[in-house]
Amino acid sequence: MSSAIFRRLGRRVTAMGAGAALVAAGLSLGVMAPANAASVVTIGVTDALGNPMSGNIKSYRRDGAGVFQPWTTYYVDNTGLFQETISDGVYKFAFATETYTEFYKDKTDLATADVVTVAGGTPVTSTWTVDQPYVVGSVTNAAGKPLAGASIAMWDAASGDSVGDTFYADAKGVFKAPSQSAPVKLGFYDDGYAFEYYNDKGNFETADPVAPSPTQADLGRVVLTAGGTISGQVTSDAGAPLEFVRVTADGVYDYTDKNGVYTIKNVTMGNRRVRFSDPIGEYSAEYYNNTPDYSAATLVPVGADQAVGGINANLTPLPADTTKTVEVSGTVKDSTGVPVVGAYVTANSTPAYDGDRRSVEGVYSNRQGVYAFTELEKVQGENQFKVHASSNEQGDDNAFDLFGSWFGGMQNHEASPVVTVTPGTPVGAVDFVLDRAGGIAGSVTGAAGTALVADVDVYGANDGLLATDGVTFKADSTFESRSLRPGTYKIRFDDIAGLHAGEWWKDKYKVDDAVVVTVKAGQMTGGLNAALGTQLIATERPEIEGYPWVGKVITADSGVWNLQTGTDFNYEWFVGSTVVGKGDAFTPSAAHIGDRLTLRVTAENGRLINSASSAPSVKIGYQPKIKVKVKGSKASLKIKASPVKAKKVKGKVIVKVKDDGTVKYKKVAKTKIKKGKGTVSLSKLKKGKHKLVFFFTGKGKVGSNEEAKKVKVKR
Repeated sequence: MSSAIFRRLGRRVTAMGAGAALVAAGLSLGVMAPANAASVVTIGVTDALGNPMSGNIKSYRRDGAGVFQPWTTYYVDNTGLFQETISDGVYKFAFATETYTEFYKDKTDLATADVVTVAGGTPVTSTWTVDQPYVVGSVTNAAGKPLAGASIAMWDAASGDSVGDTFYADAKGVFKAPSQSAPVKLGFYDDGYAFEYYNDKGNFETADPVAPSPTQADLGRVVLTAGGTISGQVTSDAGAPLEFVRVTADGVYDYTDKNGVYTIKNVTMGNRRVRFSDPIGEYSAEYYNNTPDYSAATLVPVGADQAVGGINANLTPLPADTTKTVEVSGTVKDSTGVPVVGAYVTANSTPAYDGDRRSVEGVYSNRQGVYAFTELEKVQGENQFKVHASSNEQGDDNAFDLFGSWFGGMQNHEASPVVTVTPGTPVGAVDFVLDRAGGIAGSVTGAAGTALVADVDVYGANDGLLATDGVTFKADSTFESRSLRPGTYKIRFDDIAGLHAGEWWKDKYKVDDAVVVTVKAGQMTGGLNAALGTQLIATERPEIEGYPWVGKVITADSGVWNLQTGTDFNYEWFVGSTVVGKGDAFTPSAAHIGDRLTLRVTAENGRLINSASSAPSVKIGYQPKIKVKVKGSKASLKIKASPVKAKKVKGKVIVKVKDDGTVKYKKVAKTKIKKGKGTVSLSKLKKGKHKLVFFFTGKGKVGSNEEAKKVKVKR
């Protein structure tokens, strides 16, 4: 019979409400119906702690011989609700995650799994508590700082096989890792810290096994440290220091500096195998102590956080290859004129179609900064190339980055001149000067006891574009970047965890106010420190825009907050302590005459929330319309405020002059308004042109307003 007849008829996933009637004790069994009938099967799946489970439900259908064959696999999403229309038949089910499988209901295998009969269109409902085991805990450094993003891996304690994906600690350093039922061993790692096994062990064999539990095996606080170090010096057999030798100790490494000195950091405790290799290919590789044989290497014991020195090596030169002919050569220097050791130089093809471009040969510059291509004649159908040089690795840990360049000092393939290779005619002086970067350094701290996942972004001071997407943090909350092109920048500090409000250096909240930082080649700009707070703050309080007139819309200005991007604002309008309106606009009514409005703005950004209020408004009233007529040194005023009768229009007027056309005002006169009229003396004004503003404050049902007027005073 065609399997299409039995294909899944549809899938409906709905949120399981509080009133969902799921039968707790098994699936209901119906009466057999015609073979093409179907029923809706609904199962609510949770773990032992009542959390909804996501995973796969695998179904097995009994065939004519009574054998349960694999049928269909269904996905259960984060709601934990399985709801499917399934054709009539006799089934068994299994719920599976990446690390755990359980058969319905609470069974360990298919043979013992409960049988479920689907028949007659009768709905089938149940709940299923799956005993998914977990391991939980938190990861911090020795000072108690949560290590957000720390990775947690698990292996079967007996076989050493990996169990599930790598898990990561959250912003508070907390992790919850689904596991298998059998004991596991766990490993922990974060950037800047040494890898370690639970519990403070340096290798898998000695790691403490953990028994996962459906009710969570809690490891408590796992503390990571910087680990040990291995250091030494690498020289040639003749005793000359060798720069740019790669020294590796079981996964962590360093390059030797100009003095041949290296220090490998974050070394896990235990016996470590140290290897010395030359990426440039001038010297043969070996293990400590002076052997090319992996199994014969002398292991270096490293205790917890121990500094081990004196792990030295003398490397033997490799014989020169006299069979190769130099076709293209040149030098690589930095912008200070110093040869770059270990620059990676590539020759790239120049086809008509950009998608066919290839790097056809790559070599390292030697310890004099010289490189040479010897394989370009083998490239079929092409003799023109474009050459690029870069330096992604340097021996000096404190060195500033070098920026890659195409030949000719260009930044792209298209603009770089071609290098033509002619057999038997070496091409020389294909030289490079790589610009040296500058750097920034500082620290980012937060409120005591509050998790902080600090982030530092650097933006161009002139164009506002992101110049770098992050910096390197150390365990003490200090940071640095050594990869910025010389120039001017603005520095932004944030908390990825969303528990602190970000800011610009120094304590600035708007990008326009941010202090500009200058970065110079080969120099560090330090002191870029920030202490982030845990509250949203209105650095400029909210304002009510416009006068509050009956029947006229006024709007809200949210003010300026220390974190604007991504912040949502909610608005409430108050008369006294009573909320009279919500939203970013409000229309006063006649019932509000004589009242004063206050605007309260609630700002929300992720987990941060706070409120701020405006100053009280002037009293609500009908809109006054002001007419000003200036003659000589006097100004006559006529004010109307419909529907208030003219004889009842009262108030006062203050006349102010704008100082030199700025927004600042200076009081020059005042008067009272009776029956909608009044005069005011302008005798204090000096000769010349002035910009006057007549501020009117009404009484009774009359509101307030202002009128601007340009006047010319003659003396």
